[in-house]
Amino acid sequence: MTIPLNLEGAFDSEQAMRDMMETRKVCFDHNPFYVRDGSGQIIQIGFQLNLYAAFQDPKHLPSGEDAELRELIGGLRRVCRVFFQSLDLLKPCEHPDPPMHRIMYAPERRYRAEVCLQIPIFDRGHYGAKPDRGLEELLATAECLLQQLGAKRGTWEDREGTRARSEDRCEDHARAATDGR
Repeated sequence: MTIPLNLEGAFDSEQAMRDMMETRKVCFDHNPFYVRDGSGQIIQIGFQLNLYAAFQDPKHLPSGEDAELRELIGGLRRVCRVFFQSLDLLKPCEHPDPPMHRIMYAPERRYRAEVCLQIPIFDRGHYGAKPDRGLEELLATAECLLQQLGAKRGTWEDREGTRARSEDRCEDHARAATDGR
């Protein structure tokens, strides 16, 4: 990987980050990110990158001050921190508050107990602008890096198409994102 990762304050090493991804079976997907404009219309302004991390017990029901829940949220937030610190491209997308999280039991991941961290990706400097090629490439850069670090697209068990293809270079997406701005 030629995009250097800034792990400061998040992980001791890239291997520690990879180990967390594997231990917690981190998966990802994305959705359009919508807002209501001044006229009341709902418009897409970007994307929402969803990171999923699994509890040790797939039937876990977190409640109250659940230590494992705090650990999962902390791990996913540390992944976000690495991305915000490493990719200057994400600076316009950085959200002032920690990304939202929720507990899920998704059918596509066999109803395993998991935490979903939702990261909005949009251009804060041009709030309300429709997503352009630059934002699409920024999303592709983040997803490419996630795959290279061991996260899986969609489901953990889905082995086919989960690795970043050798011709799918994260730097190329990053360059295209920069050119698109």
